[in-house]
Amino acid sequence: MLVIMSPAQVAGLRLFGRRGKEVALDSTHGTNAYDFQLTTLLVIDEHGEGFPAAFCYSNRVDETAITIFLEKCREALGQRILGAVLMTDDTEVYYNAWCNVMGPPAHRLLCTWHVDRAWRRNLAKVRGDKALQATVYKTIRALMELTDATVFDKKLGSFLATAKNDGKTADFAKYFENEYATRADLWAFSRRLGLRVHHNMHLEALHRVLKHVHMHGRKVKRLDKSLFALTTLMRRKMYDRIIKIYKGKWTKHLSGIRTRHKRSTCMDVGLVKCINPNKMYSVGITGSSAGYLVEARDQLPHCERLCPLHCSECNVCIHYFSCNCLDSGLRNTICKHVHLVMRTSAPDISTIVGPEENIAEVGEVVAAQVTLDYDIDSYAETPVHDIEETVPCTAGPMQVLSGSTAIIGMSSKQQQTSLSLAQEHCNSIMAELYLHLRGLRALCSASNAQPQMPTVATEIEREPANKLAVRQRQFMSTKQKPKKRKPELTLCKPSTVEKKLLLDALDGTIEVISRNNRDTDHDYDVCTSQIVDFEHSY
Repeated sequence: MLVIMSPAQVAGLRLFGRRGKEVALDSTHGTNAYDFQLTTLLVIDEHGEGFPAAFCYSNRVDETAITIFLEKCREALGQRILGAVLMTDDTEVYYNAWCNVMGPPAHRLLCTWHVDRAWRRNLAKVRGDKALQATVYKTIRALMELTDATVFDKKLGSFLATAKNDGKTADFAKYFENEYATRADLWAFSRRLGLRVHHNMHLEALHRVLKHVHMHGRKVKRLDKSLFALTTLMRRKMYDRIIKIYKGKWTKHLSGIRTRHKRSTCMDVGLVKCINPNKMYSVGITGSSAGYLVEARDQLPHCERLCPLHCSECNVCIHYFSCNCLDSGLRNTICKHVHLVMRTSAPDISTIVGPEENIAEVGEVVAAQVTLDYDIDSYAETPVHDIEETVPCTAGPMQVLSGSTAIIGMSSKQQQTSLSLAQEHCNSIMAELYLHLRGLRALCSASNAQPQMPTVATEIEREPANKLAVRQRQFMSTKQKPKKRKPELTLCKPSTVEKKLLLDALDGTIEVISRNNRDTDHDYDVCTSQIVDFEHSY
């Protein structure tokens, strides 16, 4: 086992691995020829992007190996990560190891994509044609995306009762009841609203970048080349971190906020109704009696103007308001309903402030994120006469004061006025110079943090030129080769119309049938006078 955790990663884990923040754990293969799997511990920064906090190479991924990995992370961090939102795939290995080392998380969630993939792969348990399989898949997918917990429990019970009574879907109903119906808190959207977490695609994207960018999409055999690609990835990640801190970065989250603001301009302003001024608003839906509720938060989790995920036109960030829609409850963004409220009602948000203790963390966000070991702020507090000893200034107006005769010829009042003007000018120059030095020191610190290349011994110069290099240590794979799986069905998610039809069918008011078999393809034992006919996409 090999655990990699640099000082920069320790600082990032300490900064972003806080209470209520997402922590993702996942493993990937294909980074070497010895079947050593790469496990990554990832946190989410303030820009909504993933930051890898630790890596681990191991020949197996079980509870013992992950426990040792997390213990080393805890030792390097110096404390446990309490109250985190743990996001993993559908396995108990990571959760059990996390509880053994860090304690129970505040929330445990399964990645939506992994759950969806498991459902697709087990559709073979449905004894019917593809249309029937598509109907079953779209029904459980519509159940997953329900936002009301009470309605979800009712519809879930109706689906299980209906599927058990049908001989074609009885096996799938048994599998679904044993594996997921008893663990609805881990995958249902109604259980995770407000957490702004529903997948670990940040981690999947990081592994994809490692394999297809730094490994050039090839099968790397040597372990040292895999380590070199991993350190190169981390180096570019740190450079990207410096750019986001000092220059800013246009991320997909900012693009999504801008897109939702444009969508709000096409909505009817009459849909907004004020329930409680500056606190609560309702946004209706065109052609429906339902609506969404937009509420202002009592307090921000950060100090003002610290969150980069904000809308410049509405002058709010993602933490000012909450909405009960899926877009606001599951994603790090500002939904179109909040944009519409801000454009039409313009609520007063000056009373929503962050905690006072977080104001002192602004400097920590700048320094700790790039692992600066220097006390840069102390340099800014140095008096001007002390800075002049280390940073001489000889350009511009300072040359006028370099001649002693010019100063002697002045009166005392003129001398005092000239010196005060020179000191003010020097202060302005040093303030601008301080900003440049701050960024330069960050860049130098990130460059110096890279491991130095090993020096070549002097004895090698006397060795013959045709001497063979020392062979790398031989490894062997200890992983059992998995069996080949059958190709899975290609299905698509249900549309809004299909969701409504399928969920209404669970109440026993509508019969859902296939276009190909109108007779006995799938019978929900309901009234045959009402029939809904729609195309399945797969």
